[in-house]
Amino acid sequence: MEAHRPVMMPEDEVTFRLAQLLLLLLDAVAGQDAKGASLERIGYYDFLSANPFLVVDSDGREGNMLRLAGFDPQVLSYASSSQRFTSRRERIQHDLGLLVAYGCCEVHTRNGAFAYAINSRGRELGARFTATYAASFTTAASIVVRSLRKLSDKALREQTARWLRPDGEGSPGAALLSVLGPGPQAPDMPWEG
Repeated sequence: MEAHRPVMMPEDEVTFRLAQLLLLLLDAVAGQDAKGASLERIGYYDFLSANPFLVVDSDGREGNMLRLAGFDPQVLSYASSSQRFTSRRERIQHDLGLLVAYGCCEVHTRNGAFAYAINSRGRELGARFTATYAASFTTAASIVVRSLRKLSDKALREQTARWLRPDGEGSPGAALLSVLGPGPQAPDMPWEG
């Protein structure tokens, strides 16, 4: 093994992110609203589905389902969730644009905003994903979207800001911060899409 080889994170790969978005749009968003969801809402759903223990109580029934799907509530990355959310948020519009360009999803206007929805070509492609991670992510996405779909856009922004605070009471990062100490804090930034 080469010691100087850079470490690649899956979310740094465009293909991986597009596959995640297809699964999110296919199973979770389409199951809740066939007309799709806004860029902002998809961004929240996408990030929180990849980090479901920010939303779900690890000791509850859904927490057990997530563990069986391969998610761990005590991974170190939960302590840096706000920084990772900011990075992902910056890429989501580009990624959705690629899915539209590839003919896998459609854009509609709804209440004066764009709504993204999967189409038949995207469904067909998403149905071909057979990796264990695809099944795990689909489980997490369905739990997260079901939990968040009734929140207004404003309530979703506010609740997510609370979840992303690593020092918040009961947050997955709180235990890690008790060992590591507090790190730099990301400023509260509204979604800019």
